[in-house]
Amino acid sequence: MVRVIDLPPVVPVRHAPFWLETDTTSAGAGLDGREQVVFTENRRWVSEIEIPPLRASAARLAAVVGDQLRGRANLLRITFPNFGTATFEGDEDAFLRSIGIAPEDIARGFVLFGDGSSFDDGAGFALPDHAEPTVVSGAAAGASSLELDGFLGRSLAVGSFFSINDFLYRVEQNTDGTVVFNPPLREPVSAGDAVAVTMPSVLVRLRNDAGWRVFQQFGRHSERMRLRVTEAFDR
Repeated sequence: MVRVIDLPPVVPVRHAPFWLETDTTSAGAGLDGREQVVFTENRRWVSEIEIPPLRASAARLAAVVGDQLRGRANLLRITFPNFGTATFEGDEDAFLRSIGIAPEDIARGFVLFGDGSSFDDGAGFALPDHAEPTVVSGAAAGASSLELDGFLGRSLAVGSFFSINDFLYRVEQNTDGTVVFNPPLREPVSAGDAVAVTMPSVLVRLRNDAGWRVFQQFGRHSERMRLRVTEAFDR
């Protein structure tokens, strides 16, 4: 049975530059020089994950992860920060400041109208919620648009990521929570399914069986280390 292995917290991911790899087909150029390239939706995420220099004790834990992976047999869950979009990292005041809420509004607990007035009862608009989004309505595998709720869902920036059940997607367009993304949904989703925005995740395999050896070479733990991985679809 395939196992999913998580990196221990002392072995953090520094950079995770994911890009979509695809295979197109072509019969080659005709006599007129034109070529017909055929695309089938077979894209998968690939990356060269960078791990920062580790302490010797963390390097030993990383070596154990390699034992658990058994080369390409088992899966590695990569979780990484989602830069370039609104995220919540545990400090509510810092979150509110990062999205442009004024300190006086944070202290007051609500936002006033643009002219500084409030509702008749003296209250104003609620501060944005930092909860992770959920799916508003279900969609079939192959769909490339979803409606997400919550401030983080409505604010997902173009080019940023989100994940559902460890499947990773990149935002192409976002209109107040109606998100167009790539690649299309890997599996059906239902209303209420959790969406990871602050720390999206994806299941990957090593590109080759020796890919983890960098953690087992003497002294390498004090340098930056890179892992070549490709998306896995096992669930």
